[in-house]
Amino acid sequence: MKRIATLLATVGLVAACSSGAGASPATPQAASNAPAASASTAASGSTAAGSASAAASGSASGSAAASSTASGNVNLLVGIAEDPAIEKQLNAQVEDFNSTHPNIHVTRESLDNDQLRTIIQTRLSSGSVDIFSYDTGPGFGGVLAKAGLLADMTPAYQKYGWPIFDWAKARCTYSGVLSCVPGQVEELGIYYNKDLFDQNGLQPPKTLDEFNTLSNTLKSKGITPLAFGDQPKWPAGHQFSMTLSNIVGREGLDARLYGDKPWNDADTVKAIDVYFKQFKDAGFFPKDPNAVTYEDASALFYAGKAAMDPTGTWLVSEITNKAKFTPGFMPFPAINGTQIAQPAGLGGGMFVAKNAKNPDAAFEYLNWLLQPEQIRKYDLEQFNSIPAMKIDTTGVKVSPLFQQVLDDLAQSSGTTGTFGYNIDVLTPAAFNDQMGDGFQEVLSGKLTPQQQADKLQAAYQKAMAAGETIKKP
Repeated sequence: MKRIATLLATVGLVAACSSGAGASPATPQAASNAPAASASTAASGSTAAGSASAAASGSASGSAAASSTASGNVNLLVGIAEDPAIEKQLNAQVEDFNSTHPNIHVTRESLDNDQLRTIIQTRLSSGSVDIFSYDTGPGFGGVLAKAGLLADMTPAYQKYGWPIFDWAKARCTYSGVLSCVPGQVEELGIYYNKDLFDQNGLQPPKTLDEFNTLSNTLKSKGITPLAFGDQPKWPAGHQFSMTLSNIVGREGLDARLYGDKPWNDADTVKAIDVYFKQFKDAGFFPKDPNAVTYEDASALFYAGKAAMDPTGTWLVSEITNKAKFTPGFMPFPAINGTQIAQPAGLGGGMFVAKNAKNPDAAFEYLNWLLQPEQIRKYDLEQFNSIPAMKIDTTGVKVSPLFQQVLDDLAQSSGTTGTFGYNIDVLTPAAFNDQMGDGFQEVLSGKLTPQQQADKLQAAYQKAMAAGETIKKP
C-alpha cells in the first residue's frame, strides 16, 4: 500500500518539476501523454477513460463541500471496455451514482472505440450527448475544441476545487481553455507470459539483440513472439512511440514536436525499420498483422499462443482477469546501446459537450467520480488505473501485475528525463492518420521506412504551418 502512495506522489512531483505552475498548456510534460486512444486511448481501449474517475483529487479539498442542486438526465457516451467484466463494473458504477443521487439520472451508452471516433462530432452536434470520454491531445480533443464542441470546464474546476496535477490539466487545455477532466496515468510496454518464459529458460530482454534471440527461440518452438494486431491502425503508433522514445529520448521527441528536428531523419527511419520491417521480416508477429484486430491479438496472448503482448497499462485489469498464467510487464529493450525511455503519461479524459442539455448535472456526476472513496473503490481496486493526482491509498488492495506497473512507474519517474511519449496524443490528426495508414503500408511492403518517415515529416510540416501542432514553451 505504501508503494502505491509513493508512486502517486512521485508522479506528481516529477510533473511539477518538469512543468512548473506557469507551464504552457501545450508543452509535453513528464508523464503527460499517453493512450490517446489513443486509447489513442479511447482507441487503445483505456477503460479508466471510460470511467473518468482516474483523474481525481486525492484530498479533494472543497469537492465534497461544494453542494449542488443540479437535477435531471445526463447522457454519458463512452468507449466500450474490451473485458465484459470491466464493462459490467463500469455500468455498476453509474448505477451506484444514480442510487445515491435521486435528482440526477445518468444513462451510460458504450460504443466500440473505433465507432466512437467516427461518430463523435455528429453526436455532439446533435445535442444527444452531455458528457463523454475521448482522447486528449491536439489530434483528438483539440480537434473537437477547434470545432466548438467542448464546454469550458474552468468554472467547474473552480466550484469543486479539483486539485488535479497541472501537467495533466495542460493536456486538457486547448487555445487556453480547460476542456476536460484528465484520465489515468498510463505507460506503454510489453506484457509477457512469465510461466512460458520460465519453461523455456528465458529472461526479459534488456537489449534488442537479446530480444531477437529470445523471439527466434520462441518461434522455433511454434510460439508467436509478439501478439501484435494492427487492423484498427492505432496500435502501430504505440509501437513507434516505444522504439523512437528509446532511440532519441524525450529531448529528441520534444525537438520533433517543436519542429527543431525533422521526422524523417536517420533515427526516425531506424525506429520504423526495427519494428515494422525487421520484426515483420523475422516472423515475430502473427501472419498478416494488418488483418488482426487488437482484441484477437490479445486473445492469442491469453491463450498462450503468443509469448508477449505490446500495449499499455490500461490492459492490466483485463490481463489479470483473463490470463491463466503469471503475467509480467517490461519496457521495450534498448536499441543498439540506446537508453530505455518508456512512453508514459496521460490517458484519455472526460469532456462535457458545449451544447449539453444538462451541464450542471454532468459536472455533479464528474465531481462524484473524483471523490477519493470512488477512486479507491473503482479506479485502483477494480479498474487498476492510476489517477492524475495524489490520493491516500491506505487499505487499497491491488493485483501483483498492477503492483509491478506501479513500481515500474515509480522507478521511471525518478528523474524528469526518463519518460518517453506516447506520440499520437501530442501530434495533430493528419500526422496520426499518416501513422495509421503508413505503418500498415510498411508492414505490407508498399512503403519503405524512409518513405513513411518522409510522409510523416510532410504531414507534420503542413500541420505546423496551419498552427495545429503544440507550441514550444
